[in-house]
Amino acid sequence: MDSSLVQLITELVMAEMGKGQPAAAPTPTVAPGRKILLVGSPTSGEPDPLWSLLKGVQGVSWTVVRGGESCQRLAAASLGSASLRWVAPPAVWDALVAEHEAVVLPVVRLEVLSRIALLLGDIPASAAALAAVMQGVPVLASAFEVDRLRRAQGRLPGPFISNFQQHVRTVEGMGISFLAAEALVARLEHKQQPVGPSRGRDVITVADLDAAAQAGQKVLVVTPSTIITPLAREKAAQMGIEVRIH
Repeated sequence: MDSSLVQLITELVMAEMGKGQPAAAPTPTVAPGRKILLVGSPTSGEPDPLWSLLKGVQGVSWTVVRGGESCQRLAAASLGSASLRWVAPPAVWDALVAEHEAVVLPVVRLEVLSRIALLLGDIPASAAALAAVMQGVPVLASAFEVDRLRRAQGRLPGPFISNFQQHVRTVEGMGISFLAAEALVARLEHKQQPVGPSRGRDVITVADLDAAAQAGQKVLVVTPSTIITPLAREKAAQMGIEVRIH
């Protein structure tokens, strides 16, 4: 049989078999290597302006961990399904976190903050954050809820405020950055300090502060990924040294 006739018959058969089949979903086009892990909170409060700004970040492939219903809905509405990859919370977070250049926590309510500070990885947000800290992957957290609690300090009991402030210091000491919506988006867009996997984190200790004091320094500039121990923070305040993140 003539080869051209065979080809024609094959094409007709394939066309007939394809009738009624749904069209394949388009493959999202994202820049290679730009993968961000987005982990929401089980609960949500007031709408954070961060959600409306995240959709403006170009060239990012978002991995969204299923969990909080409100966060899932906001992620789908803000980022668009074409750029989203949905995953279930893994039993072990290390491999998932290591695939991404940063972890974003769009909602950090008190239950998330306290769990990270106490090293409790029993909910997705805290588990992802702790795994990222251990692997040197930057964690960018929305400051919306933390700032809201700070504004309410005047009407809250003293012991509550003391614990809250200690948790914030502990979490920031791990190298986790609390950022306003615009600053967080700017970081993702590389308009500020580039986001990228770190091969290790610098740690500021009391010895570093003693060396700075001997050199006559009043300002110690560190990167956002630098870990500042709680003891070092207290010592810096006592010595009159400003630790500035830049």
